[in-house]
Amino acid sequence: MRGLRTTAATAVLLLALAAAVAQHARPAALPCVRSASAAYTSYVRSAVASTSDVWGRELLRQRGGPTYASARRFLTPLTRGVQWQRHPLTQTGSYYLALAFPFTPYGSTVFALHAADGSEIVTRRAGGASLVVYVGNGRELYGSCTTRLQPPRLADGYLPILQTSYVDAGGAHYRQESFVGRSYGAYGARSVISFVKLAVDTRGAKRAATIRLVPWKRLAHTQPDRFATRDQTRLIVSDGGDFVQGVVRYTIPPGETRTIYALWLNAPSDAQYVHATKQTYDVARRTVVAFWQKRLAQGATYEVPEPAVQNAELAILTQLISYGWRYSIGNPYEELSYAESLDAAEVAAEYGYADVARQIIDFSLERMRIRPWRFTAFRGARILTAAATYYRLTRDHDFLRAENTGLVNLVSRIRHRQLRDGSLMPEPLSTDLEDKNVESISGQIAAVQGLLAISRVWSSVGDSSEAEQARTLALSIDAKLHRIVARSSKRLKDGSLFVPAAVGQKPFGRITATRDGSYWNLVMPYAFASGWFPAHSRTSRGILRYLFQHGSRMLGVPRTYARTVYGNEPGAGLAQVYGLSMSRFLADNDEPDQLVLSLYGMLAAGMTENTFVSGEAVSVLPVDGAYDRTMFMPPNSGANASFLETLRQVLVHERRGPRGGPVGLDLAFSTPRAWLANGQQITVTSAPTSFGRVSYTLTRRGSEITAHLVLPPHGDTRLRLRVPAGERVVSAYAAGKTFRADSAGTVDLGALHGSFALSARVE
Repeated sequence: MRGLRTTAATAVLLLALAAAVAQHARPAALPCVRSASAAYTSYVRSAVASTSDVWGRELLRQRGGPTYASARRFLTPLTRGVQWQRHPLTQTGSYYLALAFPFTPYGSTVFALHAADGSEIVTRRAGGASLVVYVGNGRELYGSCTTRLQPPRLADGYLPILQTSYVDAGGAHYRQESFVGRSYGAYGARSVISFVKLAVDTRGAKRAATIRLVPWKRLAHTQPDRFATRDQTRLIVSDGGDFVQGVVRYTIPPGETRTIYALWLNAPSDAQYVHATKQTYDVARRTVVAFWQKRLAQGATYEVPEPAVQNAELAILTQLISYGWRYSIGNPYEELSYAESLDAAEVAAEYGYADVARQIIDFSLERMRIRPWRFTAFRGARILTAAATYYRLTRDHDFLRAENTGLVNLVSRIRHRQLRDGSLMPEPLSTDLEDKNVESISGQIAAVQGLLAISRVWSSVGDSSEAEQARTLALSIDAKLHRIVARSSKRLKDGSLFVPAAVGQKPFGRITATRDGSYWNLVMPYAFASGWFPAHSRTSRGILRYLFQHGSRMLGVPRTYARTVYGNEPGAGLAQVYGLSMSRFLADNDEPDQLVLSLYGMLAAGMTENTFVSGEAVSVLPVDGAYDRTMFMPPNSGANASFLETLRQVLVHERRGPRGGPVGLDLAFSTPRAWLANGQQITVTSAPTSFGRVSYTLTRRGSEITAHLVLPPHGDTRLRLRVPAGERVVSAYAAGKTFRADSAGTVDLGALHGSFALSARVE
């Protein structure tokens, strides 16, 4: 281990030196394409080869536990996006932000794909109609030289307004901002518009800067400020541009500054009275900002004293609201993916966006109705579980009335798959494995828990017949399932427990070294998080040991072999998409430090810095020797849901009983210790739970922590105050009585409910 730490320090130093050189060197001092060093590649390869999370263990050993800053130091930035056969999603290879405005509960159908490096805007789908930005001598793609591109950011840290800055080969500086909005009113445009503002500064340049705005095909110059197709406007630009052979060109001499505005209409529109001016841009921008501020205020609020986490939460919520049921946007993955899309539905309900959650569940039920051949017991159970979760959190009786027939039909279809011995018919483990039916253990566990969950809902509203049928079916499957799991599981010499995804599957030495192991790592967390395995039991402890010691995680994020990123070459990657279930399983078993590691690992290694985009898989090892890392089919709604769920579990966790039903609340059980350092504050407002809405504020001032809580009845609530390392909570006082805090800082509030204050002393 000493040698590994020395190598790690060397690699970190090399990364830091490279960053410093890139920041201070003259524009031409570095090549535009950076390569990963041999030392860095070797360092990453050694971590990949390990059967344990060596980087995660290093962070867990730190005094105070993992931090975002420490998690960031291991891997290079994530900037590139690919689709099938590793084809890039944009001309430069950059990922894009899928932007739209405004929305209904069904999300949006009109998206513009804004390349994160500022190089182009693509309408609706990768490879579609586009506007490309050239600078410098007029032939240099904006953002194409990554060593002269500052990392992209979102306005105010979270708004869907992309900000970039770039220096061309001649030394001219550019600042670009873009977003998607509309131009409203009788004289506006029906189209969704991509608004672009490009500030050009040639005061330090060696030569004039030529900016060219190039549509994907030659358009007609119909008015002094615009291009059109079939008399419908597609591009509107500000004054000062020359229209030459289907291209808009601006020339800025040395020593000047100028701001250029462009409006790219993502659907051709008349737009006769719309012009690309500062006023038009500012009005549209204010409208978008106001919309998102209002929309984000409509849900529950989770406020934490760490800007990176807070910005990620809000930015990802804008994506969750925008995408709805879609697994991705603008690429071949723009589809309903039952498991991951329903994960997003549950998270939307937990964050107070019931309309978004219901839309996804309604759409899933309808899609299953019109495409019955897609049915498996796992998918049917996944819908039942999501529907039950949604109802528990919203008490939406209208939803049950409208969708009850569809839910009853899912129960019936699971029953028809039951064999004489009580087990369920073989079925594929996942969509990617549909060519092979297996005796699925993970699918049968999901079926049992989904049936029990919907049974509890029907019982709570008086539908006793339907409740009893679902419960009876669940228990009949469960009786056989327990024997299958006991017979198929294997206790290993290291004390860990391997539970296979399918009967006959053998333990994996390093889980993600093979395709089968990678799929086990993606499928089984759904079973682990279902509540079927009792929390804190010998079984659950053995499963966790297997996950931790056999290569399931890296920096607290689920691993995968990531063949979609590497092609035919050996590789290794992360699959943040499947972190949601693991976070639930960790919370069930009260693993706070592992949850903190997952939160920071997702943020630092699983998504892009400051724009918070992830793919289905992201690379760890360098791809073709490239310095920057690559992701597959970004953006990804499942990865987004995983981060939001991990943050939710850190702040609000529902304990479950023997059959998976909610029995109590754990508040602030896994917060990073620095969040309750002196002067810090954590606030949760109106968070939906199975017992009712929860609000609390924790404020640290010197040696005192003051908590203001609003708790529902029957919550059987516990509160944990995770203070910095070396400190401890010595007493707590609330509602006229003194509470004892255990060694972890946990205060058992029991049946206390309503609004009250708690004061705790720290020493």
